[in-house]
Amino acid sequence: RPPTLRPHRTLALADKVANRREQSTEATCITEMSVMMACWKQNDFNDAPCAEEIRMFYDCVAKAE
Repeated sequence: RPPTLRPHRTLALADKVANRREQSTEATCITEMSVMMACWKQNDFNDAPCAEEIRMFYDCVAKAE
């Protein structure tokens, strides 16, 4: 029996595919963010003692982008 819908063009594979970047389903930099927030909590949300953890988090974010 014939198909109920008729395609506008002939059905054929294209020579190229869409240039889409796949989104990663895995969250990035979660460990670094957890360490940074734990440091903040231990030091009453003061940035000075947590400078190294903050730098590690920002480095991870920059690498992920």
